Amino acid sequence: MKILLTNDDGYNAEGIKHLYKVLQTFGDVYLVAPDNHMSGASVSRIFWDKVKVFEHGEKIYSIEGTPADSVALALHGLNIRPDVVISGINSGFNLGADTVYSGTVGACMEALKAKIPAVALSADYNHLNQTKKDLKKVLNFIFDNNLLSNKYLLNVNFISRKFNKSKGIMITDLGFRPTRHFYVKEDEFYVTKRNFLNEEFTEETDLYAVNNGFISITPLKFANQTQSGLNELRKKVNNLVKE
Repeated sequence: MKILLTNDDGYNAEGIKHLYKVLQTFGDVYLVAPDNHMSGASVSRIFWDKVKVFEHGEKIYSIEGTPADSVALALHGLNIRPDVVISGINSGFNLGADTVYSGTVGACMEALKAKIPAVALSADYNHLNQTKKDLKKVLNFIFDNNLLSNKYLLNVNFISRKFNKSKGIMITDLGFRPTRHFYVKEDEFYVTKRNFLNEEFTEETDLYAVNNGFISITPLKFANQTQSGLNELRKKVNNLVKE
């Protein structure tokens, strides 16, 4: 199996270094990731700008660009054609609405655009201890059960730091919770802040799983496609036609 590994924390981050070592046992690994920290880049691309590529060893590259740029350049510039793209391990969860902003997920969306299966892996912020113990189990679960698809990516979030042991793996939908966003002025800068307004999580969602000791695997379609929204809209239009 040929694996393209990337992330949004930068090619030298702890999470991607550990993931690189573990993935060696699964196949032939190419690492192509941003040269610097690029969290929150979503699916953004630099497009028409020149891209500088740095080679750090055999099959290890960093680029001056976003996570999505890393995947695009690997596919169309370095001519790597992987069987799967794996992004992570991100330092910080990518749950619920955060998946819209996530560069970790954005890299996987770029893979889906090329019809390549992809997996995004995220852990609690600065807390890889338990994730390292569960990583190989999760990868085996995905590969052994043929969960990969080029129609949706798999967004994996490991358990919260408040648990010492995982209770298992849960297949989930995206969860959402009310959030208050605000800015605090510090000298000449404005610093973004947020508060979550409640801690009630809908069952069988990613937020529920992670906050109850489960590893969450959530399928996400390319470009935020929604089958339920499509069905609802078609139903409304059909009812209008009948009237």
